[in-house]
Amino acid sequence: MSKWLEAATRFEERRDCSDYFEMQSALSAIAKVQTLLSGTFRQMIFLIGEPGSGKTFLLNLLHEKMEHERQVILIETPFITPLTLLYQLLRHKGIEPFGDDIEQLRQQTTQLYTQSDHLIMIDEAQLLSTEMREFIRILSDSKAFWFILAMHRSEGESILRAPHFKSRPHRIIELSSLTPIEAKNYIHRELMRMGFSEIIDELNPKLIAQAHRISEGNFRNFKKVFYHLFHLLHYTNTHNKAPYLRPSQCTITMAAMNAELIHD
Repeated sequence: MSKWLEAATRFEERRDCSDYFEMQSALSAIAKVQTLLSGTFRQMIFLIGEPGSGKTFLLNLLHEKMEHERQVILIETPFITPLTLLYQLLRHKGIEPFGDDIEQLRQQTTQLYTQSDHLIMIDEAQLLSTEMREFIRILSDSKAFWFILAMHRSEGESILRAPHFKSRPHRIIELSSLTPIEAKNYIHRELMRMGFSEIIDELNPKLIAQAHRISEGNFRNFKKVFYHLFHLLHYTNTHNKAPYLRPSQCTITMAAMNAELIHD
């Protein structure tokens, strides 16, 4: 495997928490969540950010960090109903649900969770049905549950303007974009982990800044640029396609086009 192809594997989309790069906004988000959970006033926490800003990765990291301190439930597919949510919460406590009386099951679940340290996290919560969002609001009103709802910024802000959320106690935590300095540090860290200091030498700050501008600081898209760049350089070096054998403004642009981040 060429060094370029091997480097590309480092920037594949995956959810390995050991690969997590702690941006300042993510560090701040984790600290805020931990501070809120240390209190006694249970409320909904909304994690807001653009698609690709690292919300899913952050939820997985919180799951890993906190699973030894409290019961942590991560729901990654938001296509659930009130009944299936209650079933899942009861089974997490080792109780096999009986029947389909929503109110009876809600009271049973509320009693169980009032007495425990827990955290219920729902990813892509902007996709929850109106019925499901209202049901979570009812559960939250009981003061028995800690919820984190991760949502895309635009849809999340619209949902939070709804009266039944706006009028209830809640906290909003925002994930911001990757800064230019963080972008450079991230690329250097990943390549150093693989022992590719020679690639770092070829990626001058202007090229990394170009990739940052193209991706607009979106973490997922920034990684995509380098995933496609290194695949492109593997091809050009394998087929001796001069003058595209090294990272350059041209090859960065071509990689961004392959990633569909820019167009002709």
